[in-house]
Amino acid sequence: MKKKFDPKKLYRDFMGKNRGTVREYMSNPSKMKQLFQNAEEKAEKNEGYLKEAVEKIMLLASLLRAYKRGEYRDVSNKTIVMVVVTLLYFVTLVDAWPDFLPLGYVDDLALLGYTMRVINEDLDAFREWKEAQEQEETAAENNS
Repeated sequence: MKKKFDPKKLYRDFMGKNRGTVREYMSNPSKMKQLFQNAEEKAEKNEGYLKEAVEKIMLLASLLRAYKRGEYRDVSNKTIVMVVVTLLYFVTLVDAWPDFLPLGYVDDLALLGYTMRVINEDLDAFREWKEAQEQEETAAENNS
């Protein structure tokens, strides 16, 4: 009998092996910036393979960017840790199924889906905040 692929276990295993790296990224603004930039670049570069996931990766990177800049702080530490872990997994060269293999992004997409489900409420709140910010910027530009 085949074992079912478990993204929760994938998250726990990656976090367990990379706890120090996650802490390092969480405490270093330049590493955090590099992480969301690398995630955006990899998502754009592999858009053909990732299709719908690109938008989700960009949303996570945007949340991390806004958090890093201090623009958006209405989010739990657990959510930020999950975002960092997921983006680190996405950009790292060593994962369960290397990305160069056929179906190599299955593990990345499974972890992304898991993260999106777990932090869904925080992401919805962030989307609303982001849309409000964009509307304010548009209104300010129109009034100029």
